Amino acid sequence: MASIKILVVDDHGIVREGLKMVLGLEVDFQVVGEASTGREAVTEATRLEPDVVLMDVLMTEGNGIDACRQIKSFLPDTKVLMLTSHDAAQAVEAAVLAGASGYLLKNGGRDDLLRGIRAVAQGESLLSPSVTAQVLGRFADLTSQEKERENDILSDREKQVLVLVAQGMTNRQIAAELVLSENTVRNHLSHILDKLDFSRRSQVAAYAAQRGLIPKNNLSDGS
Repeated sequence: MASIKILVVDDHGIVREGLKMVLGLEVDFQVVGEASTGREAVTEATRLEPDVVLMDVLMTEGNGIDACRQIKSFLPDTKVLMLTSHDAAQAVEAAVLAGASGYLLKNGGRDDLLRGIRAVAQGESLLSPSVTAQVLGRFADLTSQEKERENDILSDREKQVLVLVAQGMTNRQIAAELVLSENTVRNHLSHILDKLDFSRRSQVAAYAAQRGLIPKNNLSDGS
């Protein structure tokens, strides 16, 4: 199995050293570089082409969200996992719109971090449970009429696919769950992205969470 190449980005040296120590113990991880600012993160990501960028949100010389947006524009296949102490719903939404595949809190456990990195590396989307609660709260004031209008955009089958994407399932897993071919699942996902004017799976997951289309206890927490 090929190692997951990781770029660690944080403006605190002691945090970077701690993360590198933890990640270095995993046989399927390879820390290929580090950066202390948003500007450095973009430069190093472009140079190293990591599989996953583990990045803080608030930094000097360009914040993590701006850096994420630039990295995704240069390296669309690189996954960005935001690791921060800030769980404000507005920041989560901004990170997702910038192309981040996940958003974890620094007060989470080591196992949550490791699972999160592996999940986003495999193309899954990830929001920690407490962050998801913040996002749900931010959109709790949607009116019934708005919800009905938005739900009518998608067909029943597309809604089923959307829910499973939000739960972190791969196309293969969704195909098995709904007894469809992977090609059919890809077509449904393409239609969902077109109808909602999205470009990434992570935006689909955020959409589902924001509108309460999936139970909280079914949201992916990296397990």
